[in-house]
Amino acid sequence: MPLFGEIFLSEIIAKPVYDPKGEIVGKVRDIIVVKGNPFPKLSALIIERQKKLFYIDIKDINLFNKIIISTHLYCQEIQPYHPNEEDLLAFRDIIDKQIVDVNGAKVVKVNDIKLEGYDGDTVLSAVDIGKRWKFRRIGIRKIGKIFESRFPPHLISWNYIQPLKPKLESIALTVPRHMVSELHPADIAEIISQVSMDEGTHILKDLDVETAAEALSELEPEKQAEIISRIETEKAADIIEEMTPDDAADLLGDLPVEKAKEILEHIEKEEAEDIQELLVHKEDTAGGVMTNEFISYNPNILVRDAINNFKKDAEDIETVYYIYVVDENEKLVGVTSLRELLLADPLDKLSDIMTKKVITVSPDEEVNILSEMLSKYNLVALPVVDEEGHILGIVTVDDILDIIEKEATEDIFKVAGTSEIKYGRIEDAKPIEVVKSRIPWLILCLLGGLISSLVIGKFEDILTSVVVLAAFIPVIMGMAGNAGLQVSTTMVRSIALNSISNFWKYVAKEILSGLIIAFITGVTIAVAALLLKGMPMLGAVVGLSMFLSITSSTLLALLTPTLAHKIGIDPAVTAGPFVTVFNDILGLSIYFTVATIFMKFLI
Repeated sequence: MPLFGEIFLSEIIAKPVYDPKGEIVGKVRDIIVVKGNPFPKLSALIIERQKKLFYIDIKDINLFNKIIISTHLYCQEIQPYHPNEEDLLAFRDIIDKQIVDVNGAKVVKVNDIKLEGYDGDTVLSAVDIGKRWKFRRIGIRKIGKIFESRFPPHLISWNYIQPLKPKLESIALTVPRHMVSELHPADIAEIISQVSMDEGTHILKDLDVETAAEALSELEPEKQAEIISRIETEKAADIIEEMTPDDAADLLGDLPVEKAKEILEHIEKEEAEDIQELLVHKEDTAGGVMTNEFISYNPNILVRDAINNFKKDAEDIETVYYIYVVDENEKLVGVTSLRELLLADPLDKLSDIMTKKVITVSPDEEVNILSEMLSKYNLVALPVVDEEGHILGIVTVDDILDIIEKEATEDIFKVAGTSEIKYGRIEDAKPIEVVKSRIPWLILCLLGGLISSLVIGKFEDILTSVVVLAAFIPVIMGMAGNAGLQVSTTMVRSIALNSISNFWKYVAKEILSGLIIAFITGVTIAVAALLLKGMPMLGAVVGLSMFLSITSSTLLALLTPTLAHKIGIDPAVTAGPFVTVFNDILGLSIYFTVATIFMKFLI
């Protein structure tokens, strides 16, 4: 019997089913769903009686609504149900599972399923991803106007759902699959990043090769490599072949050697050669991030002919910012922008409009130098040339931005005393990976704390004699650590951006600023100590200790990153817990030393 109106799955689960005499034959445990047109439809009820499962076909149901569910079958006529993995059960296989909301371009969890009558059948018309299901599951039908505004229904029509489990493909519509392909590659990548590796691989495999390649390029490198490793070699080769040579080379470089070699053997020879040319360069160098897809013409070609050639040549190239001018030996002799090309006289030669002083880089140039050059000269691409001036490829600004973001993230992690986890997302990492990224720095802090306790223990006699000194230990340690962290973070950032034009002037300004801050905080804590404890000499000891602690922490915070940079260690490593811990120890040592000197005035 078809359903009239609507009902949610949560409202019928555990609901009794009655026979013609009004006796309960069991309670609803789940429903079997089969493919329908246009929506999946209810095929049968699975009921439970005395811890056994039974099967009632939808044709044997008399009444099916929110109030009552009944069947014309008697208890002895109902057939037992044997759990079958091939059957699709709505509660077991859909509720609490993730799906893709194609319209919203995001991954959501199914909290409930809306059932409606449609063309003589009971169909699954929508899923509920809101919070009202909580009230429905505990039997509260009317939740009141206050709660209605706070928990509005959030239904997604089945038309806009793309299941992630292969098992659900049997009831999936074809429309969402096409809609997924029409999403922006970045949105598809975001969806893949939110689901498990198996589900992400399933999504990617369902896309056409070109869309899959674009979406794959948007993913984190580790996730790219793991997903492509799960795809059949031939399909993986087709996807990688559609990627730009630099993206393809980066991906293959992250794969095991045997897997990369296997994929390369399935890629067309010309494409494979382009990729292999890039694989020989070190990562995070100009050669490692460049692409060998660019447009170059002879200096003697007319502007008119260059424009006509460009219309054909640019079709297969991802980004085109400049036209590079090369001689017969492929040596770079000039460059012109597209704007200059389009505005030039059609009968002019490229040699007449090109810029001869070209900013170039070698393939071994480090990425941070490239970012400085792009910023300094306001360029969106840099040509990479060998020692003889032959152009090897170009580095585009979008590739540099990705690397700068990654390096900035790494620096932030280091300053905070941790390191980047796999895929860059906590939810994608195993707990042990998060622990491994953080525990080394916490152990360092622990050791620093133990040393600090030893320092306090060494001056135990002084603390016993003047107990009030203990009240200011946290203040001295905290201020010294924070002041040093401020200076070291600024120093590390300046080193990373190469923005220090005059090192000694920079150091002098920081020291002067540190002295002023030390004086202000020293006077403040001295006055506070005097007012709180009524001991002028205690105020002098605490104030002098604060002044010396902040001054020394400023000097240490300047010195440590500078020395680290000079000997080839990342300065960011020294800017976080390292500086804070040592400044705590230094601050304590200064505090108790000053207190020892003035002990006779404190007792």
